[in-house]
Amino acid sequence: MRGTRRTTRARGFTLFELVLAVALVGMLFAAVLSFFWQTADARQQAIKLSDRTALARFVLDGIAAELRGVPGMEQVGFPTETRLTGTRRDITFLTTAMPDREQFRFLQGSETATRARHDLRMISYALWVDPNQTKESGDPMIGGITRIEQRTLNQQVVEEDDPNRFRQDLWAKELGYIEFRYFDGVEWDTKWELTEGNALPQLVEITVGFEDITAYELEDGDLQEQELAQPKPYRPDRYSTIVRMPAADRLFGSRVQRLGQQLSEQMGVGGVE
Repeated sequence: MRGTRRTTRARGFTLFELVLAVALVGMLFAAVLSFFWQTADARQQAIKLSDRTALARFVLDGIAAELRGVPGMEQVGFPTETRLTGTRRDITFLTTAMPDREQFRFLQGSETATRARHDLRMISYALWVDPNQTKESGDPMIGGITRIEQRTLNQQVVEEDDPNRFRQDLWAKELGYIEFRYFDGVEWDTKWELTEGNALPQLVEITVGFEDITAYELEDGDLQEQELAQPKPYRPDRYSTIVRMPAADRLFGSRVQRLGQQLSEQMGVGGVE
């Protein structure tokens, strides 16, 4: 009896199996693509946050470094009217600075000596607000943080024709919010107006932000919602630092002056009424 040989032919995919395979491949590709875009978006957000944080820290560190250089009363050889004054949205202070490098360069006999540079600067920081335009919402139009540097203490010590004696820069156009607070050793305040003696605050808090300030905040309406002594509400777009003033009076003389000033103002108001 002759054996029989059974042959099998290769079986192909059915239409249903083919459609199912294509669907599975498409789902897998879509999942991988979705994961890729989510990762790329998260990376872009992280880079943006890192850049914003770096810019904010750069601005805060720059202002803080100059504030730490404010001289005390006994450190200046001639009288000055202002060492530090400020409000919630701007600040002006005197600070020390190293002269330009060209002042230390050895000159040849044929070279002309450069103008002498003072080691004191008058610095101002403020939020630039367009006085003529507002947004459709009524909020102010913000142009960034401006920095003004005046290379003078008293005008008589600086040559008037020196082109570098006054400089104004748009320091950080990306920032739309700035705030200063001042601590006299007992309480915080949003303004500092002492000009006599060693009238420096013990601490200065600086806050910058990327979202533009609103008209409500610009008019200090938000101060009615919280006490200055309480921590400020968290805002992810705002960054803060607190600067200790090394030249401030260790005996809190500025606190005594502020109390005297407040008492005088109260008595003056009472006298008018």
